[in-house]
Amino acid sequence: MNAALPMLRDFSDRFSPIVVKELRQGLRTRFFTSSLILFHTLIILLLVTVTFGSPVEVVNGIFWGIAGLMLLVVLPLRGFSALHGEAADGTLDMLTLTSIASFRILYGKWLALFSQSLLVAGSILPYMVARYFFGGVEILREAVALLLLVLGSGIITAALLAFSSQSSVLLRLFLALGVGAGAVPLGFFTAFLVSVSSADSVVRDFFALDRWEQYSIVGGILVLVVYVVYYFLALGSSRIAPPSENHSTRKRLVALAVHGAFTVAGLLLCFFNKDPDVALCVFIPLMFMTLIVSMDVLTEEMPRYPTAVEALARRGSFGRMAGRLLYPGWASGVFFAALLCMMTFSILAGITARHRHWDWDDGPAPYFLCIFLAAFVPVILRIGRAGLFANWWVVQLCSVILGIMLSMFCHVMNARDLGVIGIITPITALFGVETVDYSSRDGIILYGCFFSAIWLLAAVVRARINFDVYNRLEDEAHMHDAVAIRKTPPLS
Repeated sequence: MNAALPMLRDFSDRFSPIVVKELRQGLRTRFFTSSLILFHTLIILLLVTVTFGSPVEVVNGIFWGIAGLMLLVVLPLRGFSALHGEAADGTLDMLTLTSIASFRILYGKWLALFSQSLLVAGSILPYMVARYFFGGVEILREAVALLLLVLGSGIITAALLAFSSQSSVLLRLFLALGVGAGAVPLGFFTAFLVSVSSADSVVRDFFALDRWEQYSIVGGILVLVVYVVYYFLALGSSRIAPPSENHSTRKRLVALAVHGAFTVAGLLLCFFNKDPDVALCVFIPLMFMTLIVSMDVLTEEMPRYPTAVEALARRGSFGRMAGRLLYPGWASGVFFAALLCMMTFSILAGITARHRHWDWDDGPAPYFLCIFLAAFVPVILRIGRAGLFANWWVVQLCSVILGIMLSMFCHVMNARDLGVIGIITPITALFGVETVDYSSRDGIILYGCFFSAIWLLAAVVRARINFDVYNRLEDEAHMHDAVAIRKTPPLS
């Protein structure tokens, strides 16, 4: 009759200690509790206004605006200073001294933050059901919109967490603004999905596709989301890892596999689908990820210890050749980034070859080529004593500023022909093309591609010269192996 009450248990030992630590700290913070209480208070007050005759369309728009602000801005911002705060407090060094790998540290922090986003997303469901009874709500579209916001929240959280390893507050603010700009299209698409009646045609078109096409689209989106989250976490973990560890080879192998699979899918869509926009749906997200990967591998510090190369160096000549693509460091990163850019650009070249109305001169191919080649300019230009990561972004920002100044000067002075000066760098070439007469744009963009290719060639030459670092580390790794073999006692 007097059954014992079940005991309250703590987190299971199967959970990562980083996840348990971050969840305990995160759920107890005033920021999370205050934002959660404020969020639900606003939603309840908003739904109460419906009973006083407020238009349902306006209420729905405000509802999703608050939900998007919470999931895409407020909660991901908690990762803005996560790693930098740990480093400033001295706790990051203690974590790296434990047996916990740096990737598990990043993954644990991301999982704790993303779990809080899932908690908030789950708390939205009762309000969605309540709004359904008020009318004007398509439950399927709203469920898809909520799923997109959750996936976007996971990506933004991973990006801010990865960039939080940088010590410069200005750089982190700039990167956070860039991540926020990338989330704007997702917010607009979510608003279109839940508030525009024509979105029903999008849903009907999706269900009108064959079953394998539906699975391919959903599977491709999920794979891309998982890959983006993984790569951001791998990027951040490589920045806080000890210099003797190699976190680049696995990261590059995963990137090579995913980019290769999407490149094959894009080329198949080029030649077996009559609509070029379908292949562009593969090319555009892959292009952004190629630029992110290029930024990462081109800003890696060169290795200093033989332990960073010994895994591949032990595999003989094949391992040494593969290491020129997979070793950590910006020198091998130049060749790896060039390979990814070539793979991704092949999709656009396939579209141009398949659809004759996309001429090379009039089409977007030269413009995208300049964007790809702009990633290699910071390898040659070094501004100040900033680190490689900060230098990459400073060079790109300076190129954009110079391009804007060139465009303004040509328009103010009515000297449109001076736009040809912009061909010296890929970014300024894109601005210079817009200032010249329409009849001269084809020639200017081709010259811009030519000079941009020179930056790539210079980066390749500089990287090849620095391959001596890999040769020295490989020799040291072989010497360590030889010494270890001599010290090994013979079997009795």
